Amino acid sequence: MHTIADLIVDGLRDAGVSRIHGLPGDSLNGLTDALRRNPSVTWEHYRHEEAAAFAAAGEAAVTGSL
Repeated sequence: MHTIADLIVDGLRDAGVSRIHGLPGDSLNGLTDALRRNPSVTWEHYRHEEAAAFAAAGEAAVTGSL
């Protein structure tokens, strides 16, 4: 079964995203499940949203990629 979350992950992958930084939570269960099924985009979880934002910005600045 292909879900909307799977389409989102496919779109992110096609755009060149290789890693997502974020917070786990009930509202993201569909997305994290879709990420589990699609190993080309990895999920890095954090305990604080500001830490996730800094990590994503730092990775983009260092690597020059999404």
